[in-house]
Amino acid sequence: MIGWKNSCPEEFPNIDMENRIDRKDDESLYQPKIHSERIRALYHIKQTTGKPMTVLLDQAIREFAASYGTQSPVEDIQILQKVDQETWEEICEYRRSLDEWEYQKCLGELEKIKNGNQE
Repeated sequence: MIGWKNSCPEEFPNIDMENRIDRKDDESLYQPKIHSERIRALYHIKQTTGKPMTVLLDQAIREFAASYGTQSPVEDIQILQKVDQETWEEICEYRRSLDEWEYQKCLGELEKIKNGNQE
């Protein structure tokens, strides 16, 4: 039984939080396949750094998204929780205006479709 623990490392997850992904607010979403060349490169980085491939990939995607100026919805929520009441009301008013504008735009598109079908 002594060798069993070493042969099945995934049964005993790493409890060091630096080497784990926080899945507290995780959703079940589509997970795309990754080309085998990228997996090999990722595995090489794993061997060099000692970090799990999932952690490396999560970090890479987070940094890539940040380079485009995007944040995760969880980060957005955390920021909005720190907003004062007046600012929150302004945000809500702006959101309502955007929703109304989008609704009016959709109504216009529907009208065009209806008029196109009647001709």
